[in-house]
Amino acid sequence: MDEFINEIINIINQNDNTINIRISGHGASGKSTFAKKLIRVLEENTYNLLETDPYIIDSRIRKLATAQYEYKGELYNEKITGCMPLAHELNSLKRDILALSAGIDMITIDEPWAPSVILHGNKRINIYEGLSLYFLEKDLFDISINFKCDEKTELSRRLERDITIRGANSEYVLSSQAIRRRQYEYFMLPLESEFDYLINTSNNKFIMEKTK
Repeated sequence: MDEFINEIINIINQNDNTINIRISGHGASGKSTFAKKLIRVLEENTYNLLETDPYIIDSRIRKLATAQYEYKGELYNEKITGCMPLAHELNSLKRDILALSAGIDMITIDEPWAPSVILHGNKRINIYEGLSLYFLEKDLFDISINFKCDEKTELSRRLERDITIRGANSEYVLSSQAIRRRQYEYFMLPLESEFDYLINTSNNKFIMEKTK
């Protein structure tokens, strides 16, 4: 991972203009961990970090609707998870990204796990991290990084994170895994080509592949 971070830093240092970095991927793929390590090597007054989980529509609202789609010849009518573009406030997120890129300050959405802060438009580096970013246009960003892992690794991480940190029920995590993975393969996997780098963290490894 350190070698890849150095590659990103080199790209940043070779660019005098504002640079927008997208770090996205499905749940428990390693994107948050990478974002935290990246900002540790940057000077604090040079970057903004916008974590985009607040742009995911509240599950209490999402559960009022279902989505229908056909996958591998079978029709599914399922709850809307974060792996669907329908689960995200994409227009609001795009507006805020464009504002920062234009040098306009913005106030982040206040959440219990992430108090509202001011991001300053005069900073040269804008780092965006989260699942919602997956469904935005590539040309909004100068560098796009996609994290992923196999289903076994994802489930293991989700069980540890969601139960220990988020207080979720293990039965819920297990029952929702198949739906999440199926929706990931249908809605997200076809968009991989929109990223500059693909990072596979299966089995706690770090395998980087350039798409161009």
